[in-house]
Amino acid sequence: MASPQITRDDCLQMDASDPLAAFRQRFQTPKADTIFLDANSMGAMPATVPAHMQSFFDEAWVELRRQGWNHFEWMERPFQIGAAISHLIGAEPDDVIACDNTTVNLYKLLTYAWRVRLNGRVILTEDTNFPTDLYVAQGLPGALDGDPVITVCESRQQLIDSISPDTAVIYLSHVDYRSGERWDMADINRRAHEAGALTVWDLSHSAGAIPVDLMTSQADFAVGCGYKYLSGGPGGAAYCWVHPDHGDKAWPTICGWMGHGDVFAFATEYTPHKGTWRHATGTPAVIANEVFSCAADIWREVDASTLWSKHRALGNLMINLLEQECSDLGVSVNTPKEYDLRGGHIGFSHEGAGPLCEALLAAGVVGSFRKPDALRFGLGALYLSYTDIWTTVERLKEILQSESWRDPKFQKVSV
Repeated sequence: MASPQITRDDCLQMDASDPLAAFRQRFQTPKADTIFLDANSMGAMPATVPAHMQSFFDEAWVELRRQGWNHFEWMERPFQIGAAISHLIGAEPDDVIACDNTTVNLYKLLTYAWRVRLNGRVILTEDTNFPTDLYVAQGLPGALDGDPVITVCESRQQLIDSISPDTAVIYLSHVDYRSGERWDMADINRRAHEAGALTVWDLSHSAGAIPVDLMTSQADFAVGCGYKYLSGGPGGAAYCWVHPDHGDKAWPTICGWMGHGDVFAFATEYTPHKGTWRHATGTPAVIANEVFSCAADIWREVDASTLWSKHRALGNLMINLLEQECSDLGVSVNTPKEYDLRGGHIGFSHEGAGPLCEALLAAGVVGSFRKPDALRFGLGALYLSYTDIWTTVERLKEILQSESWRDPKFQKVSV
């Protein structure tokens, strides 16, 4: 028996009973009639950002300058932000710190993992990792003692089959940035530990969207991006997490003054802070952190299980509507339908994916394109409605039916 057709009224009813509906008002609404489905690239701006930043500029920078360090919480922001998002990744508040960017944090924790590893020389990863993850790994052989061997697997099964007593670190993106396929984190952590290996996870395409439980799954290290689902703002700080069992095993790779055990001692000799905090490096990015703090104020109030439940429902609705309305028009969903296997975004393919993405932009739907034929819709559960999903697919269907994506003006494809 065929499933009943989904209607716009169904979406309106879902919106009426949405327990997270009030959070939509906590984010700035775009002036244009635009639906932003690029939370996997950049989340929405918290509505408090403009006023908060104006106050920062006027009261802190103009009037106080260096005195701002004493009058405001600039020094504390990296730890406050980390604590505010910790429940979204299954971590203790004191074990997460917002600092630097994803690439720098990957380097810091991957090299730290190498130094505290139990055995082996092989760092296992996969070729569908985000490129920066691969580049960081590829730069290690010339930078580390012990002759690390970087093994890049071509499939998930190959990676699982490659785990052996010679595996030192398994280094993965929790979610494939193109297809949206999710690793079973607990399973990989278990396999790694059985072989005596450690795990390093990139949570950039999962934290703030889907369930992540670092402690329960027994992960070892994790990093993530702050400006995607977490709405930390353009260029916002990334974050890192270290399991408490590894926190004090070695000095950090980069010994900076913010990672010192007594920052304002200005001691000649370095003494690392305890735990994850030792991986802080230089002066905090104060302006970026002030933006991120506005999002942190929201995340503190969000019940994680309710967030994940809505994200799941949004994803199911998107997949079902794409298949209901657009499968006969050349659209093929390439994100797993089973929720436990997918991440924060829904990916689908079409022969004209690049131009189609440009036509969608012109129609007020912001997604993203990845070569050769994939489009991605990142779902921000705090500010998207179910009716937004309906309207998105309605606009997509109109473009496909009219074949307007073939217009020459849409053939120059942006990122």
